[in-house]
Amino acid sequence: MSEPIILVERRGAIAVITLNRPERRNAITVELCREMYRVTQEVAASDARVVILRGAGSDFCVGADITAGGGGSPPTAEQLGRIHHAATLLHTMPQVTIAAIDGGCAGAGLGWATACDFRFAVPEARFNTAFLTVGVSTDMGPPWFLNRIVGGARAREMLFFPEKLTGEQALRIDLVTRLFPRETLHAEVLALAEQLCAREPFALRMMKANVLSAEELAIGDFIDIETARQIHTTNRPDLGARMAEAWRKAKG
Repeated sequence: MSEPIILVERRGAIAVITLNRPERRNAITVELCREMYRVTQEVAASDARVVILRGAGSDFCVGADITAGGGGSPPTAEQLGRIHHAATLLHTMPQVTIAAIDGGCAGAGLGWATACDFRFAVPEARFNTAFLTVGVSTDMGPPWFLNRIVGGARAREMLFFPEKLTGEQALRIDLVTRLFPRETLHAEVLALAEQLCAREPFALRMMKANVLSAEELAIGDFIDIETARQIHTTNRPDLGARMAEAWRKAKG
């Protein structure tokens, strides 16, 4: 029996999703995309607090597997259904999502990475939108995500003039926010995920909800919903004890 093309592992409150086609640099097929949609639905509905997305082997994901079709007809919208909304789920699920990026991260794989709340990478990582290089437009949401991460002008530069960016270049434009040595990347990302899991669970979930609302709402509407969530997080009987403990730890 062949290995699953996506592996899901629970480490306490952390769900680790691993794209598992290392022999193809974790390139995306319709089958993998369909499985990714199923997995992200399940993880979003779980009690996990943090989700880590990574690739098996030495790459994150180099985009669509352009050799997988074998010369057949491209898939239709009816065949794809909603599976491209794996990117939507990575972005909107209540869990904090982290992309741990080693090696190549391109095309639709870049879309999945940019859908996450955080992107942590190695200096040797290589980022590329790559769509126009192979003569197609985008999928998995890079224009939407990049516009919000690196700004409209930089997003257009990356999309219309696709070139490889190193990890250091990605850090300079805030495409990634932290770099780690290749040999410690996954341990460092897991440690950060554990740090997030140590936060108060309901407050963590409401913080994620606030970040999503801030992307879509006008300031007045956002303040209203932010206030309502803050009331929910503070009107709990254990708040005083939790704040006292946080204060004690802060003082040393």
